[in-house]
Amino acid sequence: MESTAATENRPMPRTKAWSILGLTFVALWIFGAMVGPWMQHYIYSMDDIVRVIEENDIDSGAYFYTEIEGSYSGEKYLRQSLEMGDPDEFGLTWPFISGIVTCLVMLCVGFRYLPE
Repeated sequence: MESTAATENRPMPRTKAWSILGLTFVALWIFGAMVGPWMQHYIYSMDDIVRVIEENDIDSGAYFYTEIEGSYSGEKYLRQSLEMGDPDEFGLTWPFISGIVTCLVMLCVGFRYLPE
């Protein structure tokens, strides 16, 4: 009985741990550099937000900091663009439901395969 408990609490091999960490960083980079910009065209009003940020030369990294003066003008323009645009699809649509299912699948895979 003690031998099974000892094997369950055994640490993961270093190469496997570093591989998981490296793959996680690569996956985050791929999402930020490739998937995110591709999805921009499919998320409601995201094109408007990006256009306003680029036209007004707003530092989008500092967008959420209210102490920065550019965030006030950025918030004003973004709020106006969101208020003016009507959503084409809303409610329980296929993209919304598939997004929720994708998130749940990612959580299940993470809980199953990531180390404790």
